[in-house]
Amino acid sequence: MKQIINRFLPKLLGRNLASTPVDVISDQMRELRPLPMGRTEFEEWSDRIIAGALVPAQADSVKFALANMLTMMGATEDHKEDIFFIKSLRRSAIQQVAQDVQRELHDKAKVRLAAEESQKVAEMPKPNMTAPCTLVPK
Repeated sequence: MKQIINRFLPKLLGRNLASTPVDVISDQMRELRPLPMGRTEFEEWSDRIIAGALVPAQADSVKFALANMLTMMGATEDHKEDIFFIKSLRRSAIQQVAQDVQRELHDKAKVRLAAEESQKVAEMPKPNMTAPCTLVPK
């Protein structure tokens, strides 16, 4: 009986309670839901996705990413699970961190290699310019 109430209350209230079990929320994220077709629907939908994704970014940046995902949906897709967008946002955040780390490591390697190259050049013996030059005839 409690499980039925936990599944019915969010539909009635339009939101989950703090006491809503995790399995109920997990099931909700996997339900097919209509994609937003108006500005108000988009705001409500994106706020729900952002709350579930827990991505450490500015809301406008995440909403931009969500709007971009919507524009890439297939022509016949008008319903999609929330978990698809949540996982996509998390994956984007993971990729962004990985790319930042790669860029930092690449820049450090460039600086290190440039320093090693300049040290090699400094250690090369200098030609003796004071010695007389003699030409050998052929």
